[in-house]
Amino acid sequence: MKDEEFLRTKVPMTKAEVRAVSIDKLQLNGKTTLLDVGAGTGSVSIQAAVEFPDLQVTSIEKNPDAIDIMSKNIEKFHTDNISLVRANAPEGIPDEDFDAIFIGGSGSNLKEIITDCLAHLKPGGALVLNFILIENALETYQALADEDVSDLEMTQVDVSKWHALGKGHYFKHHNSSIVLSSTKG
Repeated sequence: MKDEEFLRTKVPMTKAEVRAVSIDKLQLNGKTTLLDVGAGTGSVSIQAAVEFPDLQVTSIEKNPDAIDIMSKNIEKFHTDNISLVRANAPEGIPDEDFDAIFIGGSGSNLKEIITDCLAHLKPGGALVLNFILIENALETYQALADEDVSDLEMTQVDVSKWHALGKGHYFKHHNSSIVLSSTKG
């Protein structure tokens, strides 16, 4: 899905190329449940819900502006298979198990969120996190290395897009993103 399709505000959004890698790493084929923590504009939840219409997506977000824009995006894309929960994580994580979990935002509770998410992730389920800061990605990688996970990897996604400039063109670089992925058990 193109970034331009989503309604936007100042709420950060996972860009199309990073979404594509993240959704691929979530291994959603044949899965029925996805938890999206720190859902922001809802771009990951919505693209997953559109691409996998049998998937039930639970999206947790605490920011009122993000909840407002995500609600509008859910309506725009007619994604009735998304349940939006206004809550802080990890407290707002429903007491159920999920086939896959995506963490796109965590505030300052990252360790607690990861611990709670692993407790709610089914064996064989994918846990995928996105980072901009290398230190946060490394800290999470090291923490997950001590857990019962396999296929632990980090992928850096660097995207530059073609833009006109006067008579010529150039590639405008976007912030690099780190996609950390693992499988439980």
